[in-house]
Amino acid sequence: MEKQGIVSIWLGNIKKENSIEEYVDLKYDEDGDSVPSKFFMDFNIDMDDSDEDFIEKAVLNENSNDISILLEGYSYEEIIIPKINKHFNLTKSYNAAILIYNFEYDNKINSIGEFDFITSISYV
Repeated sequence: MEKQGIVSIWLGNIKKENSIEEYVDLKYDEDGDSVPSKFFMDFNIDMDDSDEDFIEKAVLNENSNDISILLEGYSYEEIIIPKINKHFNLTKSYNAAILIYNFEYDNKINSIGEFDFITSISYV
């Protein structure tokens, strides 16, 4: 659900860098209407509850279980990383991250495929 000042974070593993765009980015049909991406369908996210302009995603060259490495370069990293480090210790290694800002995921689905929902946390 849309919620100002909250970021929802997923970590996963992607084999090719351009695959994350295919997985996350919205598609458009011949009428120009948006069609949910596989990511939105996998995690049962209503497209109307988020703004695609507030989604950041990236794939690293190597896997890591260090949140500081996984979220380096993302918006508000200096606020988000210490908060997550205080509450979470990653037990898996990942090479990709998806962050949706101003959105609080309801945690209906924790994991699917190669992606795990990690948390929704304040970035302000």
